[in-house]
Parts: sequence; structure tokens; C-alpha cells
Amino acid sequence: MGHKIKSIIERLAEISSLKSEFNLSEQTIDCSHVLHEETEMNRSFESFSGLIGRDEDKERIINLLVAPFKVGDAHPLVLPIVGMGGLGKTSLAKSVYDDENVKSHFQLNMEVCVSDDFSLKHVIQKIIKSATGERCADLDEGELNKRLEEILNGRKYLLLLDDVWNEDAQKWLLLKTLLSKGADGSKIIVTTRSQRVAEIMGTVTAYNLSLLGQEDCLSLFYKCAFKEGQMELYPNLVGIGKEIVAKCMQVPLAVINLGTQLYGKTDEKEWESVRDSEKWEEEGDGILPALKISYQRLPTHLKRCFLYCSVFPKDYLFSDLILVQFWMAHGLILQSSNPNENLEEVGLRYVRELISTCFFQDYVDLMVVAEFKMHDLMHDLASSLAQNEFSIISSQNHQISKTTRHLSVLDSDSFFHKTLPKFPNNFHQVRSIAFVDSIVGPTCKTDFEKCLLEFKHLRSLQLMDDSEFEAFPERIGALKHLRYLHFGMNAKIKRLPKSIFKLQNLQALLTGDGLEELPKDVRHMISLRFLLLVTQQKRLPEGGIGCLECLQTLYIVACENLENLCEDMQGLKSLRKLVFSGCDSLISLPRSIKCLTTLEELFISNCEKLDLMTIEEEKDKKIQSLSLSLRIVLFVAVPATIALPEQLLEGSAESLQTFIIRDCPNIEEMPKCISNLKKLQNLEIIDCPRLSERCIRGTGEDWPKIKHIPKIKVADDDSGEETFD
Repeated sequence: MGHKIKSIIERLAEISSLKSEFNLSEQTIDCSHVLHEETEMNRSFESFSGLIGRDEDKERIINLLVAPFKVGDAHPLVLPIVGMGGLGKTSLAKSVYDDENVKSHFQLNMEVCVSDDFSLKHVIQKIIKSATGERCADLDEGELNKRLEEILNGRKYLLLLDDVWNEDAQKWLLLKTLLSKGADGSKIIVTTRSQRVAEIMGTVTAYNLSLLGQEDCLSLFYKCAFKEGQMELYPNLVGIGKEIVAKCMQVPLAVINLGTQLYGKTDEKEWESVRDSEKWEEEGDGILPALKISYQRLPTHLKRCFLYCSVFPKDYLFSDLILVQFWMAHGLILQSSNPNENLEEVGLRYVRELISTCFFQDYVDLMVVAEFKMHDLMHDLASSLAQNEFSIISSQNHQISKTTRHLSVLDSDSFFHKTLPKFPNNFHQVRSIAFVDSIVGPTCKTDFEKCLLEFKHLRSLQLMDDSEFEAFPERIGALKHLRYLHFGMNAKIKRLPKSIFKLQNLQALLTGDGLEELPKDVRHMISLRFLLLVTQQKRLPEGGIGCLECLQTLYIVACENLENLCEDMQGLKSLRKLVFSGCDSLISLPRSIKCLTTLEELFISNCEKLDLMTIEEEKDKKIQSLSLSLRIVLFVAVPATIALPEQLLEGSAESLQTFIIRDCPNIEEMPKCISNLKKLQNLEIIDCPRLSERCIRGTGEDWPKIKHIPKIKVADDDSGEETFD
């Protein structure tokens, strides 16, 4: 025991020494005030840049793309857009790509982020997925090549290859041969920081993106830093801002990042601390010092969360709730001082804060989930700051040190056959591992089992791509510290081992696309808080999911065979969010859903055969009045439903704030109880012709029932889309 205590003390000393490397400082935090008083979720990179100062660049590129094909033109034409990181190459390219004149000029439009590791197979898979939605994970290289040729054959296409680093001309020539199968006039946009990449790939003169003009930089900064009408009130801050912008070296990302850091701040000392930061003296081109200053200004808990994102690959599409579960698995979410706020809600506020300060970008709110990405320079920053604890295993790098705690595996073959044998003693302290590419090969299952033996303290395990084994290894049950298990979109794993249900610390489980059945033994996962289930079952049995008393979030998605759910859902005593989506065979919901008194969000979408009235009790049956907590209810594409569940809505009279009904053409009327929903603030009725007609402002039969609602949007209301009373 003595040597264990000594080891712990040494580890604590090591952690303490890392504070200076991560720019961490001790401070007391009240989590209830994580966000600024005003955080605007649409304050993303794109909404700020608005391509300020890039109109001429955009017009020139569009003119080149839509120019008619002439004899002697290169096929396909390849236009590189070149410039240093943070200039807005990707934003410009995407703006061109999304332009209606450009879209209509081509028969097929495809967009792929290539990033650091240029694997021909992976790039082709991404192109096919962008073109058709097919994943093609089980195709070999020959089959992939043939499929790509079939897709492109005779079609004039536009392909955006974003963030290319490959300087191996041979790899590009192999891909170019396949891309030449399209029709004459096909064109490719390439964004890159490398002039060498432009020379290898370009068939026309590269478009060198210049620094942003100083006046445009100032406009961009002021747009990011000041609330509307605030500039005139603080002339001193305007002057300090001008000095800050001068240090950003005309790089838009630096300008945006520092501007958002100062948004809403009126204390001159805060602005001066940015202007006078020692970070400006460090080596860099204006962008990295600026990003480091932004990072330095984050509170400690957000610094840690940001650094942990470096375990995910570049251009990774984050989902807010799933990222929060990953953070929770590593103990990064601090308990709020508000007893009514759970860890998930605190984590979502962390996400919003990082979005509002542009550490994340490309934010899209899909209601059911929010998605976003991290700029590649932000990823570089996180990776550089966390390099002692985070390692990326690729075909070029097989190294792992004794300080490594988090692994991102871009090449599983290199990892299994080079890293594991070479560094057998460096894995016991690893806390997370993400397999980015597929786990394939004749010995892949054996290799993976050996791998699991080494990771005795693992807290999170993620398989982002397919594997060749159908049954997950039994050894998973030995990972008693595991809290987060994510099978990605893995379509090959059909069965879960019995040992997996021994993971009593597991908090988040996301099953893959191929799972045949979720056994009743899931009830033994007593700590499970988040479950995303895709299954081939026709029915979910009693005594399984319904016994998960700690479950906070349940997604049941893309279950094509599922007809009925378990009837014992009243056992989900902590459930706050319930989502059914893409369950085309689902015909009914259990009435026990009305017993979920903690449920706050209910989303039901794309369930073709589902009749929502199956939740209700028979009309002549005496029912006890319900007291529910629903705040948001969304019904989308539920065509078999002709009436809305009145008992469910009436039970939420004191809580329901948002009610959205979309693409439900057969709903005939609004229930009477809607007039009793006094807390309801937002009602949307879209693509519901019968219901919309009855809800026309002023004249519709159901207008008296809904006129008390402050915000009403009826898509088919000729008198105006939105009504405010």
C-alpha cells in the first residue's frame, strides 16, 4: 500500500507541474454563471465573417467555375485556393460552392474535407458519401474505384477538396485518373496552405488569397466585439480595438476570435490586457498568438474541455449531447450550485460558451441535437497545448510516451502491429482511445482483444468506423472504469457480449447500426445516463431499458423493424429527453410514457406508421389528471396521426413552452386543451395543410384556441408567416 500512495503523490506532483504548460490557474468557479449574460448562438465564424472584404475574390472564382468548357481545357479543371491558416479559405470556398448559380451549373456537387492523412481509400469513401450518402465501409479499393466511376460517369460535377496537405504526386495522380471519368466541364476546388500542393494538383493558376484589408479587419472586429449601438458609447474601447487589430496581422480568424472574447465587455482593463499580452511576443504570424490569448482567457474548466477535443480528428462533426457525455466520462463537468441543474445541462452551457467565443464553429441547431465543428487551427492549438498527454497514431507516427493519456488512432494496422509491440508498458495509464479508421484484417479481432487487455484504466472507447468482427470481444467486461462506449456507425457488430453488462460505471452507450438485439441485461448498467439505440428488434422487452432509473437521455433511432416499445417505461424515473426518429415500423407508443414525470423534451420524427393517440387512455375510462414537466414537444413526419394526444398536452399545462408540428398532413384539428397551456410561448405548424387552415389568424376555426400564444408560425397562413400578439 505504501508504494501505491507514493505513486499517487508523484502523479499529483506531475499534474501540478502541468499547470503552467496548459496555462491553468486555481480559481473558484460558480457554474451557474458559466455563460455571459447575453450569449447569441448565431455568433459563429461564418455569421461574423460574412465574407467581409472577399466579394471580389468570390466573384472571380465563380466566373471561372461557370465559364463554358472549351476544347483544350484541362479535364477536370482543378483550381487551388492557397493561403496561410485563418485567412478564410474554407469559408470562401464553401460560399462559392453554395452559390445558386454555381450549384445549377453542375449536375453533381460534392464536398470533402481531406485534412492531414491523405489515404486514397478514405478520400474516395468520403467523395462517394458526399455524392450518394453511401458509406461503402465494406468495399475494397477496387470496388470503391468502380463505384466512384459509376457515380461520375458522364456527369458534370463540382468537387470541393478542403484542407489538402498531401504532397505525394503519385497519390494525387491515382485519384485524378478516377475523377477524370466525369463529363467535360467538371471542376475541382482545392483549399490548401501549401504552394507545393497547389503546384501538384492545379491545372490553372492557383488563386492566392491575400491578407484581409486593414479596414475590413476593423469592421469585422467591431462587429464581433460590440453590441449594436455600443461603439458610439465607448470611443476609448474603439481606439484600443484598433491597436489589437493591428497585432492580428490582417488574419480574419485572429480578429474574430479576439473580438468575440471581448464581446459585451466594457472594462478598459480587459481590453488592455489583450492588447498588452506577452503572447504577442511569441513566434507566429499573428494567428497563433491571438488564439493563445483567447485560450488563456478561458476559465479553467473550459480550457480542459477544449483540450480534450483534440482526441477527435480534424473536421470531426461534434454533437453537443454526445460531446458532453465524453467530457462527463473524464470528470470535466463541474456540479452546478443550482440543485435543479444536472451535469448534462452544465455541459451544454460549456458547449454554448465555446461556440460563442468561436472555439467551435459551423453551429447548426437541429432541435433534437446541435452539431458543430472545430477550425483546423483551433485543433492545432489544442493538440500543441495537450501534446504531453495526447497522441495521434498514424501511418507516419507510431510513437506513444509514458505520459500519454489519450489516443487517437488514424491507422489501426500501424497501431496494432507497430505501436503496441514497441511500447508494451505505456498503455496502463491511457484513459481514452478513439479508433478513427476501420478495424480490419484477418487478425483484427485478436489484435483488438489484446489491445483491451492493456487499457485497464480506460474511461472512454470509441469506434468511429466499421470493424470486421460481428461480436464484440468479451474482454470489454474487464474495463471496470469505462464510462463512455461509442460504436459510431459500425454496421458489422451485431451482438454485444454478456460481459458488457458488468460495466456498472458506464454512463453513456451508443450502439452501432448493425445491432440485432439489445438484451434485457442492459438493466444491470445501473449508472447509465445516456443511451442511443439502433436495433433490429421488433419489440423492446419489459425488464430491460425500463429498469434504468438513472437514464437521463434516450434516443431510439433508425430502428426499421421496431413495432412496439416496452410497456414498463414508468421505471425511467430520471428521464429528461426522449427521442424517436426513423422508426418506420413503429405503430404505437406505450401509455406508460405519460408516467414520465421528469421528462422535459419529447421529439418524435419520421415514424411513418405511428399513431400518437396510442398514448391516450380510452375516452370512457376515468383517468387521473397528469402532472408532467414537458417543456418542448416536437412531432415531425408522423403521417398516420390524425389527432394530437390531448391527455399528454393537458398534463403539461404548467410547463410546455414550445410545441412544433411539421409534415403531419392528416392532423385535423387543434385539441381544446391547447387554450389551457398558459406557459406556451412558441407554436409552429408547418406542412400540415388541414391544421394550418384551421389555425389561420383571425378566421380559422381553431384560432380562438391558440390566440393567447405570443409567437405563432403557420406556414400556410396567407396573412403572414409569424403572428405576435
